[in-house]
Amino acid sequence: MKLYIASHSQRKALRLLNRLAAAGHEVTSRWITQDTKFHLGASSYTNEEKTRIALMDEEDVRRATDGVVLISERKGRYIPGGKHVEVGIALGLGLPVYVLGSRENILYWHPRVQVFRSTRELLAHLAHL
Repeated sequence: MKLYIASHSQRKALRLLNRLAAAGHEVTSRWITQDTKFHLGASSYTNEEKTRIALMDEEDVRRATDGVVLISERKGRYIPGGKHVEVGIALGLGLPVYVLGSRENILYWHPRVQVFRSTRELLAHLAHL
């Protein structure tokens, strides 16, 4: 399957990328391996870099023909960010969304959103599709 990973944590996303790849899935999220300033925050980018990354992320969501996997924050912690926009793009494209963790946004009750408590549970579900 071709999947996009949306997350606030590049480190967690890389771990998930490795698990998905080991299971035979392709991850389209270039931000995980190519965005060397991610950990520095948005103020570290020039406007041109922000535009390039925004377009790259949108393109990568569109290339994820089998859905978006969102790594959510722990309950009670809300972090705004691009991951919510990426989920919105996926829903707008008619793609399924797989939340790893808990629902942290009203859109995560959308009928095309499924929630998984663990990576193992998510991988088992994807193996049956």
